[in-house]
Amino acid sequence: MILAQLNDLQTKIDQTFIDLVTPGEPFALLDFPDHDNIGDSAIYLGETAFFARRGMRASYVCKVDNVDWSALEAAIGGGPIYLHGGGNFGDIWEWFQPFREEVLRRYPGRRVIQLPQTIHYASQDRIDQTARAIEQHRNFVLLVRDQRSYDLATARFQCDVRLCPDMAFNIGQIRRPQPKGELLIHLREDKESSSTHDASAYIGRPGVIFGDWPREGPEFRNRLMRKTALKTKIRRLTLQSKGGENAFRELQYQVFAQARVDRGVELLSSARTVITDRLHGHILCSLIGVTHCALDNYYGKVAAFMAAWRTEGPGVHVAKSLDEAVETLRAKERLSV
Repeated sequence: MILAQLNDLQTKIDQTFIDLVTPGEPFALLDFPDHDNIGDSAIYLGETAFFARRGMRASYVCKVDNVDWSALEAAIGGGPIYLHGGGNFGDIWEWFQPFREEVLRRYPGRRVIQLPQTIHYASQDRIDQTARAIEQHRNFVLLVRDQRSYDLATARFQCDVRLCPDMAFNIGQIRRPQPKGELLIHLREDKESSSTHDASAYIGRPGVIFGDWPREGPEFRNRLMRKTALKTKIRRLTLQSKGGENAFRELQYQVFAQARVDRGVELLSSARTVITDRLHGHILCSLIGVTHCALDNYYGKVAAFMAAWRTEGPGVHVAKSLDEAVETLRAKERLSV
């Protein structure tokens, strides 16, 4: 990604938050993404980097399944609650939206800020349910990553809605490892995948690498737990003086998120060119400087984001099918497979 373009996106993020962040104010950052979708870890690192540049760190952090409401209230007093951004505002990934709505029900009137999200609902009833929760809360700020999400939110939700780039851009430029292959075909293997992206014709071709985000086995998690324990032992006195249990948990989350993003960078850097249908395949390739062609997921998330922020450019292409992506890279980037 051209440095000027990255700086412009970071500036747009800063401008969006100009009246939402008060340095020194205690706050909570909820919904740490403890799973192997590396894009969510990139978002989390960008969120914490954003606050760190302002000399801020969350007074309370948690995952969806380990929240302690009493500890949260004791940690932040009357401070705001930030909700982790991403692409799960709606009813595709069923377990996240009920958590957000529970936060709104528990803390009516308290400033709750949803960090940048893509919105997608299949059910009109679920849109209505979310709308009721937002209306009853009365102090919700909803940041969205594309125009379609903005249009839906402003039409249906009674809250402050703002268009904002993805928080992963706060990571900044990433040093690129040396590529080994010619082409990485990086396609989703989950419910957001598009049935039109059939890679079978490219299996076995020399120089072609395949892979979605790598799965996490027990050894990966155990290794990160050992790394966290070592860092905790080294920094115990500092952590105890700067937040106690929350500081230990925050350190663990940072270790996990960074290790996951490192795996993603390694994968996306494994070939000279990349074809990806993941939004953060596109974003991380841009931060690394990897030439790539972006495909869409099944409901248009990637295309909508790229249109909103004009992230297509030199070395960054778009296509409607895998075959078209290959031909684009052959024509424009001298792909040899």
